[in-house]
Amino acid sequence: MFKDDYIKLPRLYVDQELKENAVILFAAEQSHYLKNVMRRKEGDNVRLFNGRDGEWLAVFTAFEKKSVTANSVRQLLAQPERTREIHLAFAPIKKARMDFLIEKAVELGATHLHPVLTHNTEMRQINETRLRAQIIEAAEQCERLDIPVVYPLQTLENFIGNWQQPIPVMACFERSEAPFIDDVMNNKKDVAFLIGSEGGFSEIEKERLLKQQIIIPVSLGHRIFRSETAALFVLSRI
Repeated sequence: MFKDDYIKLPRLYVDQELKENAVILFAAEQSHYLKNVMRRKEGDNVRLFNGRDGEWLAVFTAFEKKSVTANSVRQLLAQPERTREIHLAFAPIKKARMDFLIEKAVELGATHLHPVLTHNTEMRQINETRLRAQIIEAAEQCERLDIPVVYPLQTLENFIGNWQQPIPVMACFERSEAPFIDDVMNNKKDVAFLIGSEGGFSEIEKERLLKQQIIIPVSLGHRIFRSETAALFVLSRI
């Protein structure tokens, strides 16, 4: 099988160790997908990754009523060393646009996702299980070998108070005299971005943020972006 043939194979995330001759038992939802959607059968190949052991070629060995089993054959790609962390803190937005934000953030390389409640946040709850499923699906599609970390929803105050990373957080302000993001960001170091909700940060939030030593105020230019556009904009600067 040539490299071009591997690319055409289905690619799935599994939360199991991947090594030579490992037996992989797929979860019920994945089994249903493989049998009834992808129409796979015994002897077919699949690419697998777990975010730790690289990407592996595997072969399906059994299709039971409610489960599918495969054996890993050999490693196709080694797990790369992570060179930097890219944190994105964002206020939850409406479903379709939130789906878009998560998908593109994964594609653009975000390694840590922090949903944050601000004064103007409309969506006050998130489905963490669904969010992680979206992250995994996006990683499968864009051929990432790692899975971004997603944190529980927290208030802006708690996010700032609990921040323990040795890097500052670039808070993106609209209609601000703050320096443009490109003039502040170091493209060789870990980075963290904070994006407000629709309507931006409240005046009280801006005042509090500007008093924090970990916060670096930045501007995204003269245009007013939607939340998901702002998130993609900052990630694209890396």
